[in-house]
Amino acid sequence: MCRRGLRRWRRPRLSAPASPPGWASSSAFTLAAALAHAQLPRLKGYLAERETAAARMPKALRGVPGIDVPHPPSHAGPAWYALPLRYRPDQLAGLPVERFLEAVHAEGAGEVDLPGSTRALGDHPLFHTPGALLPGYADHQGLAADSFPTAQRVHGSTVKLPVWHRDQDLRLAEAYTAAIIKVAEHHKDLVK
Repeated sequence: MCRRGLRRWRRPRLSAPASPPGWASSSAFTLAAALAHAQLPRLKGYLAERETAAARMPKALRGVPGIDVPHPPSHAGPAWYALPLRYRPDQLAGLPVERFLEAVHAEGAGEVDLPGSTRALGDHPLFHTPGALLPGYADHQGLAADSFPTAQRVHGSTVKLPVWHRDQDLRLAEAYTAAIIKVAEHHKDLVK
């Protein structure tokens, strides 16, 4: 009790909530924020260099059978983490995407792959068992696996290519596009 008989109010101590199961700890988020904050002043330069690389790769791949390149609107400012390519097996005698990627990897372009973490939203566990992360939805019936057929079709036909951000990596980007072109041009040798 204080002098006047009133209890002194104390601010409750705040602590970070425990991370949900399967999530990184709050200190990992703090570290990620610190890293991002340190890199933020260089962001414009990174994006400009990525834009340069991202503009060259679609030009090289435009018109290659079996590969459709994105056509973002001129007013868009994409970050280009990766260059998504639409794989069209119907233009490559039905060559399965897995066999196509195997051949591209054999040409040394090992980072061309199918998107994993960037899959269709409806395929993420949160949409099937939301109660695992959101206790208020413990009794909620998840969505059926085939609820998003268009998203699944797009994801199943997307191949991603890294977009590098340094000038010295432009030759690497050219080598990757050359590997894709070579495999597409010789696709008949791969169909069995």
